[in-house]
Formats: sequence, structure tokens, C-alpha cells
Amino acid sequence: MSQHFSLFDRLQSPVWIFDIDHKRIIWANQASLPLWESSSIEELVSRDLAKDMSQAVHAILDEYQQYFHRGEHIKTWWNFNPKQKQKKALCCFSGFTLEDGRTAMLVEVIADESTLRRELAFAECSNLALLFECQGDLISANDVYAHEFGSLLQDLAHFLGDRQLANAWLTEAQANSVIHRQKLCWTGKQHLWFDIEGKWLQDKQQLLLHLTNISPEKEKLRKAKYNAEHDFLTGLLNRRGITNAIKKSHHDRQPYSLLFLDIDGFKLVNDTYGHAIGDKLLRAIAIRLNDTLQQKGLLARFGGDEFIIQMERRFITDSSLFAKEIIAVLNRPFHLKEVGELSIGCSIGITHYPDDAIDIETLVTQADMAMHRAKLRGRNRSHHFSPEMADALYRKMTLRHHLTVAMEEEAFELYYQPIVDLKSRHLKGFEALIRWHDEELGQVSPAEFIPLAEETGQIVPMGRWILESACKQLAAWQKKYQRKFIISVNLSRAQLQASLAGNVAEMLELYQLEPSSLALELTESTMLQEYDDAKQCLEDLDALGIELHLDDFGTGYSSLSQLQDLPISTVKLDRSFVQGEHKGSQAIIEATQAICEKLDLKVVAEGVETISQLEYLQNCNFDYCQGYYLGRPMPPHELEARNFSLLNAVPIKRIML
Repeated sequence: MSQHFSLFDRLQSPVWIFDIDHKRIIWANQASLPLWESSSIEELVSRDLAKDMSQAVHAILDEYQQYFHRGEHIKTWWNFNPKQKQKKALCCFSGFTLEDGRTAMLVEVIADESTLRRELAFAECSNLALLFECQGDLISANDVYAHEFGSLLQDLAHFLGDRQLANAWLTEAQANSVIHRQKLCWTGKQHLWFDIEGKWLQDKQQLLLHLTNISPEKEKLRKAKYNAEHDFLTGLLNRRGITNAIKKSHHDRQPYSLLFLDIDGFKLVNDTYGHAIGDKLLRAIAIRLNDTLQQKGLLARFGGDEFIIQMERRFITDSSLFAKEIIAVLNRPFHLKEVGELSIGCSIGITHYPDDAIDIETLVTQADMAMHRAKLRGRNRSHHFSPEMADALYRKMTLRHHLTVAMEEEAFELYYQPIVDLKSRHLKGFEALIRWHDEELGQVSPAEFIPLAEETGQIVPMGRWILESACKQLAAWQKKYQRKFIISVNLSRAQLQASLAGNVAEMLELYQLEPSSLALELTESTMLQEYDDAKQCLEDLDALGIELHLDDFGTGYSSLSQLQDLPISTVKLDRSFVQGEHKGSQAIIEATQAICEKLDLKVVAEGVETISQLEYLQNCNFDYCQGYYLGRPMPPHELEARNFSLLNAVPIKRIML
């Protein structure tokens, strides 16, 4: 191979062939050895350069190979560190076809950094230089400097813009012989960034500065920093920008308020008119917020349709009043010529430094919590952070972790509450209710963990477990007591999938149950979300012969036409009406019974706790009821032990539990 590259070996500049695929140098000339800190060609080609190569370099080399396939070459500075020594060389990279047909990289070093710097230092025509006497007065500037910037510069203090700094430089140069800095300096004509290498001329007691103009690089860095800290759409600070700005301001310890804004109704605008209109609306919102703030604080687009305002309390003392002002400002219609007027709202969370927290990350989290509380309370309002919110969030995070573990271990159990036939006074069946006791958290209410399971998507496997466990228990009871019961199981909206009817049919077949012995309960809102999809799933379940119950009736927003249209067999009246003592509750009870009778629907009254409630429901001709007066939810073994007569279908007067 050395004969094949003998022509390159005669070159005085370093040249080598790099195998991109295997990340090795496969040939190099003698001039390469000092640059690579190598004692021999054999040692150099034996190195595994992939070992310390980053993924970024891998990607760059792959990109270079594409250039080589197009016949192009690359000229650039290249950094490398042979034997942990940082080096930089100006290289020309080009493709080189190997004997096996693969494309390698031919590298020719045009100049290394140290050599190039020495050459520039002695080249009058290409290097800027200034000479100062020991007190800092300017002795002379080279022709290049004078041609570029004139002769207005007076002394080192003038150049650096600081008399004390100039004296410090002179002292350091005399003590160390050299000085190296990057500094924004006054040339006598303009301010520029220079890379400055100073040398103290001991025999003449003078300071010689060699200057390299790095202003273009600094401007690129400045623009990169600006882009990194500003939102491209609105021009406001972004998340990083406001975080950095607030951290810098913490040294003066001035109290401030932090407002977290979320635009109500923005998603509807995006979905209706598209992202281009949404972007225009965000820009218009940013302008209004800026005008309202009037430079009394910092404003940032935190992401999406979220904004953050930081305002010192010496400028705005009442954060709640200012939040109301912002809400009023954003409530005014926005006019966009493409679509006309658009109306939005705004929910705001408020927290305070240093009263609520002293670090920006915690303050943002607190303001975010308060904003979500404002949304829960009706939107288009503000809410202050309180420690209880943090406790609630911690509780939610803890629950989420424990719930995941409980799902894996199936650490739940089902309780069953009797449902009584008021006409025959016999047991109709049971409602299956999930219970969860955690060793660390204790008894966790379904009202707390069911919404969390729905939020995380865990409700689907949980619902499948509930359904199968209830079917298994029902089959066991029917076999043990030789009579039919009906088991009611609650379903979440997430479970209303196309596969649900098939899964239910499999369970019925597995446990040898008649479809009519299983009832599935859904709330009004559950049935009526994405109505068409839900209706098809319910019709598939109804085709199996399963009963479908509408739970918590009266608390949702169903219409009578939808009640008539959906394949519902039974309506369950919410306990709040059964337990209500005013005439309005009685009117709703009687109206519900009358409507369901006309629609040929059965009615179950929930929450029966007294004999008077039971007698009233009987007088209203209700079909079924359930509640603590007749039986609390209990695990199967306790239900069997305490209510054997109930399970054997003895007529019910009252079940004392």
C-alpha cells in the first residue's frame, strides 16, 4: 500500500487516508506523525479511532461521505486530540476510492493552528498589531490596523475602555510575559470583539498585542443565544429566556409575582381555522400582553398557548387586580382579516417570590398548579397558589405510582351491594364496586383513584379485571345457590371500544352465564361523549342480550330523545334526589318515574337510607332500589356469612348491616 501512495509521501504537509467505515487511518505519510503524536506509521494505523469518537462525529463523517459520492471536497478546520492533546488543523477532505470499491477519505492538512498563528504574527499585511509603552500609552499601530481603523486610538485604557483593567493587563503581562484574552474593545472607530494575544517585550519594556477580529463569530453566538432564549413566533422570551432572566435578577432579592397564563378556547381556534390562524392569534395576544405590561416586568411565551409574566411588586402591588385586567384585555374580540372576530378567554395562576418559593422552577410549577385550579373553577379567572395544591399534586403523584404497582399485582377486590326488587321484595342482584386498600396509603376511595385511572389509561385493564372478576363471582353464586342473580358492572367511556362486545361474549361463554344476568352501567356523560361511536358499541352489547343501565340519572345532560334512541333497559336515579328533602327532589323523582314508565324503562333508586325513603319510592311505583338501609357494599365472604337468607331469595323486609 505504501507504494500505491508514494506520491503523497513526498508531500511536506501531513496527508493520510481514513477508512470511514472502520474508523481507522489505513495510510499516512511521515509528515503526519508529529501532528498525531505518533512514533511510527505502524503505530498510527493500529489505533482504533472509533473508541473515543462521539455520535456527532460519526454523523458528520457519514455526511462527508455523501459529499464524496457527489465528487465534492470539503475545506474546514478540524479539532482532534491525539494522546489527549488538543489540536486544530485546517484540512481539505476529499473522497478516495479503495481497491475494494469503498470510498475512504483523503485528508490533507493545509495548516495547523499554531503554525498559522505564528505566520500571521509576523505578516505585517495580514495581522493587526498594537504596541504600548509600559504606562499604557500607544506607541504605534501596524499599517493594517491604521488602514482599517485610523489613528484616533490614544492608549491601552482607551482601547479596553477601563483604566483599572489596562493597569491590570500591564501588570500581568510584565509578571507572566504573555496575556491572552477575548474582549470587546474600542478601536478608535468602533467597538469590536478581538482575540488578543499579548507579549511583554522585556528589553524594551513594551506590550505588543496581536489582534484577531472575532466579531463575526461573537455576533453569531449572540444571535444563537438570542434565538435560544426567544420565541420565534412572537419575539417574546421563551421558557429558557425568562428562566435565565429571572435567575439573574434574584441577586437583588426584590419581591415579585409570577403569573402563569393559559388561553381558554385556543385549541378550538386551531382546530377550526388551522395553525396559521392560530399563530396569528398568538402574535396578537403577545402584543396585547406587552401593551398591558408596559415594561413593568418580563413576558414570555412558555409554550403552546401558555404565557408567563414576572412583575416586581414595587411596580404592580396587587397581582389579583392586574390578573383581572389581563383577563379583561384578552376577553376583547381579536380581529383577524382572514376570519373576522375571534373571542377567547384566559385562566391565570399566581404565585409570589419569596413568599411561596425562592427558586424559579418551583415558582413556575406552583403558578401552573394555580392556573389549573382556575380552569377547574370555571376558566376565565385567576387563582392564587396555596400549599394545599402542592399537597394534592404530591398525593396524585404518589397515588399514580401506587396504582401502577397495584395494577401489576391486581391488588384490588370487589364489594357487592344488593339491589332489591320493590314489587316482589326479593333480591334482584348486586352492583359490583371496586375497592383498593394500599399498605402505605390505607383505604383509597374509588372517587380518587378511578378518575386517575381514566386519566392515565389504566381504566381499560382495570375495567377488564372488574368485569371478569364479577362474572366469575356471579357464576360461583349461581352454582352455589341454584338461582339467578344479575350483576351490575360500571363501565368507563374509555372501555366503549369496538372490541368490547366480543370480549364480553368471551367472558359469558367462559363462565357459562346467560347474557341477561349481566348489566353494564354507564353515566349520562359517558354515554353521550362521541355519541355515534358510543351508540354503536352499546347496540353491539344490546345484541348480545346484556342489560344496559344509565347511572346517576339527573346529574348529567342527556336529552329525552337520546334516552329513547339508546338501547337502555334501566335508569338509575341519582342518590342526591332520593336523599333530598325539598319538594324539588320529590318532583324530580316522580317525573323520572313517569317518563321512564312512558319509555318502557325500569327505574332503580340509589342511596336509600331510611324507611321513609323506601316507602315513598314504593308509593311512586319504583321497580328497584339499593342503599345502606337495605345493605352496604361488602366482600363476597362477608355477604355470604351475614346474608345467607338474602342470597337464598327470602323476601326482604330490611337487611341490618
